[in-house]
Amino acid sequence: MLENLLAHAPNLEFTLPDGTPVVRLGLIATIYFKEGYSHESKARVVACFQRFKDEFGAHLHAHFDGRYRVLTDAGFNKTAQQILGTHANEQYEWHVSSAPAATQAAEYSLSVLNSVEVHGDRKRSYLKISLPWTLLQTPDGVARFQDWLLYLCDQVKAEHGYGGLSSVLPYDFDAYMPTEYQLAQQFSGLEVDSMLPNFKRELLNHIKGVNWYTVLGERFVTQLYGEAELRHRLGQGDVPGDVAVLPYAHGLIIRAGGLPQLGAQYEPLPAQYVAVNRVVRAVRIPHPDPLHTYSPYGDCFDAESTAKWYARFDQPE
Repeated sequence: MLENLLAHAPNLEFTLPDGTPVVRLGLIATIYFKEGYSHESKARVVACFQRFKDEFGAHLHAHFDGRYRVLTDAGFNKTAQQILGTHANEQYEWHVSSAPAATQAAEYSLSVLNSVEVHGDRKRSYLKISLPWTLLQTPDGVARFQDWLLYLCDQVKAEHGYGGLSSVLPYDFDAYMPTEYQLAQQFSGLEVDSMLPNFKRELLNHIKGVNWYTVLGERFVTQLYGEAELRHRLGQGDVPGDVAVLPYAHGLIIRAGGLPQLGAQYEPLPAQYVAVNRVVRAVRIPHPDPLHTYSPYGDCFDAESTAKWYARFDQPE
């Protein structure tokens, strides 16, 4: 599988004539959580950003906290304190990145957008990490990524989420949605994840779907008849043996194989992803909004292609 990634990776990344990277192949995880307006939640999110800076600080060059600017220690600490000082009905956004400009795709980034108290349970907050896919080439790469996913899920009491390969676009991503669309048509394993603010409004009572990692909070585990039943169904003979179930403090994470898969259109669908999808499909959002908005730059996801994308791992029962 790693050889497959190595073979395809050069065709999944794009630069402008001046060398500016605008689409990268990344290893991402996005998690959704409740009560992002609480002080406890804000403190836990700030701790995530501090750990991210401690581990990857040598790669980080900029952040967005209202405007895109150079990242300094003083600026980082100031934004952290500002977030801790926001009131319950004040929305905050923070994006820390290796990309020095909002027009460049990052190798490393951590992003958050919270919900506000007045919206109650009608919106979710999200936290997203992006790392280079080449992390998988290192001896401890899978373990490091998995450790980050477990940590983030525990920190914010994740309700649901996903992790795997994805096209990473610039912070100013609008012009590159058509590229994300085209690549997603060719590779079923690529997560379409550019329109996160839309998902935080949509994904209240359902999950988005399956990727290499699928995060299921306690209520979704219950809807799927509990941990024992989930483990039983994922342990049946028609499920590949390298599907794993990992507990976190507020639910379970399913890993569909030892490495993520691209799922090229001329290859069979990834068997592990299909198997996990069959087990969790009942809690997937049934009527999603389009994955993209209109773009003057080219074809993007509309209602029909969105429905097909969500159902890409569905097989007849």
